[in-house]
Amino acid sequence: MITLNLDESQTRALRKALDIYLSELRAEISDTQRGDFRDTLKEEEQRLKEILALLPGGD
Repeated sequence: MITLNLDESQTRALRKALDIYLSELRAEISDTQRGDFRDTLKEEEQRLKEILALLPGGD
């Protein structure tokens, strides 16, 4: 397990970056024709959602 110590500003920046990336990832998943690649992208999306859920300030 890796532990990150982030201040509020850093946490907001990370949350914002992940939100933007997730939005782009969802578009990529939607446009992807290959099932195996789509599955890989969906797994990545799930991991990133889990990380976002761990970050404070997402209420």
